[in-house]
Amino acid sequence: MLVYFLETLEDESDKDYIIWLYNEFERLMYSTAFKYTTIPQIAEDIVQDSVVNLIRKVATIRAMKRQVLAAYIISTVRNTSINRLKAIEYEREHVVEDSDIELESISTEDSLERFIQLSEDLKALSLIWTKLSREAQSLLEGKYILGYNNKELAEMFHCQHSSIRMKLTRARRNAFALLTEQEGKK
Repeated sequence: MLVYFLETLEDESDKDYIIWLYNEFERLMYSTAFKYTTIPQIAEDIVQDSVVNLIRKVATIRAMKRQVLAAYIISTVRNTSINRLKAIEYEREHVVEDSDIELESISTEDSLERFIQLSEDLKALSLIWTKLSREAQSLLEGKYILGYNNKELAEMFHCQHSSIRMKLTRARRNAFALLTEQEGKK
């Protein structure tokens, strides 16, 4: 994965520097990430996102002394970890996946009420849909209507997996704000 991000650098000496930095500080980055999570996949994502952030700052970090660089790397991984965990927690609290909704679990007494509520929700959503940006419409449509997962959406929008989650979060927030505004007008 590191090779992919290195391709964004044009200067060979910058590529060599980032490879050296990664090899030199890999253990430090992972140990910092594991202070915030015990899940290896999340720690790996955190380290990869941190390396991307470091690549963006290559001109700045090249001039740093080793001790300052180590502190900067720890700070970068810490901030990335906190942001990642906040995003995960937000999704856990606010996102309802399609697999979490089982229509079979709705009793026949609740079915009519649920159907009425769903049709009211769809009507409200159709009123605010055109007020959403084209990107927000595409994201929400892809996720909730077409059933694409975050990886597929990231490929479609040419961005990272973590970026697509943030874009989805923003799109949902915008839709919710518009729905709330619409409710206030009634």
